[in-house]
Amino acid sequence: MERLWNGRGYLEEVLDSLESAAQHSAKNFRGFDENTRVLLACDVSGSMQRPISPQSKILLYDIGLMLAMMLQSRCENVQVGMFGNTWKRIPVPTRNILSNVQEFYKREGEVGYATNGHLVLKELLERKEKVDKIMFFTDLQLWNTGTGNEPMSRLWKQYKANVHAEARLYLFDLNGYGQVPLKMLDHEVCLIAGWSDKIFGVLAALEDYESVIENIRIYS
Repeated sequence: MERLWNGRGYLEEVLDSLESAAQHSAKNFRGFDENTRVLLACDVSGSMQRPISPQSKILLYDIGLMLAMMLQSRCENVQVGMFGNTWKRIPVPTRNILSNVQEFYKREGEVGYATNGHLVLKELLERKEKVDKIMFFTDLQLWNTGTGNEPMSRLWKQYKANVHAEARLYLFDLNGYGQVPLKMLDHEVCLIAGWSDKIFGVLAALEDYESVIENIRIYS
């Protein structure tokens, strides 16, 4: 007999299917081991509340949270948070992609809607906390709304010099502007502009930089 949608009758089933699809999309990404410390920072500022296109109701905010939670599900030693006026870490389980996204939706407004992404690096500096990979999911419309002058470039250099010289910074520019809040990009700062289902493949290639370069040399 044909199954019909009946109120909440099949809602759990639908959510299970969506969760499985999300997990499947992320499964090919090589998760970091327990010794690789990862911090994921989600931009929830006002500029992230824009649709990804004039024809879509999906927001940059939605894409950023989804990609961050998919990546979180593949990492073994990971923390995640959101920034606006302030920066706040949000503890969530690592295996529930959709419910984690919903948890962030429910907490919208807790950090305000400004663009103070520099606070992520500032907190790491103040704590002298070593993180191997720091990843921003943002449209890169970042600036300091406070009275101080603490650009990300300066904080990043201080962090590298005084806390963790081997750290790497990843900037996921979800709007594809290609704007860079750092004065210099080198092999330890990676800018990934735009988004698609290939984004984890790009990230994997960046992680395996030496192998990719060697393959180019062999086959070119």
